[in-house]
Amino acid sequence: MPAKGYTQGFKPLTIMTEEQVEAIHRGSLDVLEHTGVRFESKRALKLFEKNGCNVDHETRRVRIPPGLVEECLRLCPSTFHLKGRTPKYDLSIGGRTLHWAAFPGMRGIDIDTWEPRTPTIQDNHDAIKILADLENVHLLPSYTPYCELEGVAPSMLLPTSCWSQMKYLRKPVRIGQAEDSHIWGIQMAQALGVDVFAAMESAPPLTWYGDAINCAWDVAEAGYPVEVGCGAVLGGTGPATLAAGMVSSNAEVMSGIVLVQLVRPRTPILSNAFVFPQNMRTGAPGFGRIGISLFNVMYNQMWRGKYNIPTMFGSSGPGNSKSIDYQLGYEKSIATVLTAISGASIINYVGGLTGELSYHPALSILDNDVAGMIGRFLEGVEVSDDTLALDLIQQIGPIPGFFLGEAHTREWWQKEQYVPVASDQLTYPEWEAAGKKNALDYAKEMVDQMLANYQHDLPEEQDQELDRILNEARHFYKKKGLA
Repeated sequence: MPAKGYTQGFKPLTIMTEEQVEAIHRGSLDVLEHTGVRFESKRALKLFEKNGCNVDHETRRVRIPPGLVEECLRLCPSTFHLKGRTPKYDLSIGGRTLHWAAFPGMRGIDIDTWEPRTPTIQDNHDAIKILADLENVHLLPSYTPYCELEGVAPSMLLPTSCWSQMKYLRKPVRIGQAEDSHIWGIQMAQALGVDVFAAMESAPPLTWYGDAINCAWDVAEAGYPVEVGCGAVLGGTGPATLAAGMVSSNAEVMSGIVLVQLVRPRTPILSNAFVFPQNMRTGAPGFGRIGISLFNVMYNQMWRGKYNIPTMFGSSGPGNSKSIDYQLGYEKSIATVLTAISGASIINYVGGLTGELSYHPALSILDNDVAGMIGRFLEGVEVSDDTLALDLIQQIGPIPGFFLGEAHTREWWQKEQYVPVASDQLTYPEWEAAGKKNALDYAKEMVDQMLANYQHDLPEEQDQELDRILNEARHFYKKKGLA
């Protein structure tokens, strides 16, 4: 059985009229046809030119005809399969099903002092072991959970991260685009017989660099899906208005999709948005701002609604708070709820704290609970003879009747309720007797329990093959003077 995910039981939230959707679509095509997009890749420029695009080789700007854009969008499957290490962890991406992923942080955090610290490779292994056993983590993006590791050269971060994920996760992962790191990710996936997907992330405004192009190209040729992503900061690297920001971001993603479909038609695509309003006081991205929610709902309406292409979001994963507190809760949760109910396919959410700067396994346990609660809401309500229970209501009648001991209650309460595992659910006297623990206390205890109970089940020969590939990557970067 594939990993469950949560299937939306009601019509997705929308925010735009049909006329507004069409205006953004036409605007995106206009940008692609007349403004164009910069591609820092000679082979990409040649491929576009061969397929009827207007290519300026000096400025590396490609102008794409609307007909080609729309044909490439039609080639994208509405759903696709990702194979995990065993069928239990297989995913069906798209349709009306939401899956959850972790969100990365550059460093760890001391949750007693809230001071950041550089994690070790073992810290990375341990954090992945926690994610492996969380029911609401179905896959991982690249460089997750940590984007910096003690003693690991920057060139080796992505191969090392992928190696750690492949060893301990069991679930599908994304492979990164920097410094040809995707080469080793493809080899590791092939060694284990699992699926990966590529990170092809734009450099706004309207630019694709060689690393992203090479990763998408090679991963598509290897037969795996490609995540094509935009990441503007509205008012900085993107226009300040939501409508113009959507047009520019749409055009970036569309142009990336055209390239992928020209490389290998019908390659499965994830359309990824990682867009924030700019904090005009500091110049940093506005993590946790309500503009994120507005943009994500618009984006889902365009990509899931109009184009029928699966979507992925990371912008609700981090907050701006520096600790696990009330502010972090509302910064992450508001955007995540709205992104989910507007039709997201994947949300990168679990474990991220401040921007992409910090991560903690205890927060991943708390976020797992939130994801479960949102997922339960997403499934909606079942109205049937069994759930209406008219015969039971007639049987019980008014007071002194009650429903606690009934078979119907025993059967249905767990289906209808989602109960968080790391939250204070006690009465006040019980809470006092148990030591006045809060949700973070429970999550910290669960980290230790889950690490103690983790079962490493990767066959020895595959474990050794992953080590061999990582060593090969290390030698490759040493020869280039990067490790």
